[in-house]
Amino acid sequence: MFRNKKGILGVESAIILIAFVIVAAAFSFMVVNMGLYATQKGRDVISQGVQEASTPLTLDGTIMIRGNSSGKVDAIIIPLKTLGVKYVPMANQTTMVSLRVENHTAYANIYNGINKTVDPRGKSFTDLINSLGSGTTAMLFIENSDGDDSLDMQEKGLLIIHLASGDQAARRENVFIELRPEKGAPLSIEFTVPSELQAGFHTIG
Repeated sequence: MFRNKKGILGVESAIILIAFVIVAAAFSFMVVNMGLYATQKGRDVISQGVQEASTPLTLDGTIMIRGNSSGKVDAIIIPLKTLGVKYVPMANQTTMVSLRVENHTAYANIYNGINKTVDPRGKSFTDLINSLGSGTTAMLFIENSDGDDSLDMQEKGLLIIHLASGDQAARRENVFIELRPEKGAPLSIEFTVPSELQAGFHTIG
């Protein structure tokens, strides 16, 4: 009889020990899983922070300006391409282009979206500028466009800014442009109008 009780106690102890092992294993798995989840979330936050801190757009060549007969800049041409991303959303609703001409002109947003009707290939800069109208505005022209509202990595963009007569930049005036896409840091551009500006197209930088 004593042996039977001793055997039963041994079995019960083994069952309790197994239960403790199972609970400990489950708890360990939960802790490890939470650690992996926290690590992944940390990586996502860091990745998003890096994306927000860097601009997805960069210059694809030199900036060009057009001088008129009055010795003022009435148009600015900025070549663009993507940087480190497959595409950059450039819709009118999610993108901003701010403009400031030293001492007399400041606009929070002059961006008027992507021109999907005019392919810049084979067109003169004068033709593209004239398509913007007479007001102060900015529009993106995309070569090799697939017709969407983004600038893709295989596409070439031309951001063309037209300045109305009262907003034109005179010689030695500083011009500040900031292009703010939907995500990422803005692309900031600053230049001084040459003191010897003549009529026609000129490169800056």
